[in-house]
Amino acid sequence: MKSILKTGGAAWAAGAVLLLLSTPGMAGQKKIVYESKENGHWEIYTMNTDGTGVTRLTHGQADNRAPAWSPDGTKIVFVSERDGNKEIYGMDADGSHPINLTRNGGQDYNPAWSPDGRRVAFVSDRDGNQEIYSMAADGGQVRRLTRNEARDYSPDWSPDGTKIAFVSRRDDNYEIYLMDADGEHPVNLTQNPAEDGRGFHSWSPDGALIAWGTDRDMNRDGNWEIYVMNADGSKPRNVTRTKSDEQMGMQVWSPDGQRIVFTTTRDGNNEIYVMNRDGSGVKNLSRNPAVDAQPVWSPDGKQIAFVSNRDGAEEAYIMDPNGDHLKRLTFNRGEVSAPRWQP
Repeated sequence: MKSILKTGGAAWAAGAVLLLLSTPGMAGQKKIVYESKENGHWEIYTMNTDGTGVTRLTHGQADNRAPAWSPDGTKIVFVSERDGNKEIYGMDADGSHPINLTRNGGQDYNPAWSPDGRRVAFVSDRDGNQEIYSMAADGGQVRRLTRNEARDYSPDWSPDGTKIAFVSRRDDNYEIYLMDADGEHPVNLTQNPAEDGRGFHSWSPDGALIAWGTDRDMNRDGNWEIYVMNADGSKPRNVTRTKSDEQMGMQVWSPDGQRIVFTTTRDGNNEIYVMNRDGSGVKNLSRNPAVDAQPVWSPDGKQIAFVSNRDGAEEAYIMDPNGDHLKRLTFNRGEVSAPRWQP
């Protein structure tokens, strides 16, 4: 069985590194992948960016979650519990040729593609504690990147693929670290007794900056804030500086690196905001008393997909970057999460 898996994995990985000329979306409309609990457990679906053409990609009684497109848009990795534990699987963009990439008795999750599509970083407890690993796109060449008794998680490749930012508890609090892609030369970027990186952190498209959530100003105003720092950890600056009791969620850079979309509770409920990279030009995009969350930019920066329960169930929506032309995409009355645009 292992030889069959390896053969299939090699063929699968070969497709993962093809140029965009072979991407299915090039011949037609791009897709949005997402996870939904429509059938009582989590499955992965795709749809056209206007909500049509809904296709269920995974089938079974186990949860399948956390879909992530390969950089060329031809493959999807995801986390499945179909083998009794969390494993990282890969499949073609249409759901065909699913393959178990990790094949390990531990819990493997949090997959992140390298920018060139040749490797996938992930988190695993296979060696007794939560560490970061990477593997080739076919599941081979597994490398353990972190070696520490503390929890290491949330790997995020730099845009040029030479570095990986991650979160670690090795200093008895959450800090953002940076290491080479092979795990060498780990360095603490945040170096603060506050909780840095407990939430979401993200690279600017040019690789020069990292944005993250922190409570280091808790003594000042009692809330979480969004900070931006240079990629070497220098010049950290607060770009939100808002009122007390505010809780910041994920922050995502626009494709041109000029704006950041983020979630906040500053209006008494979870809303989606956008601001310039320096914190100016702040605008509420969602403007609704419901919970609006999980914003992600389209690759061309012309739309933002997100999840909202404004119509009773958690469904996927899209809107323009100024909040106009809101459109509901899913109508399954089941919980929807993790929308991601095809590259």
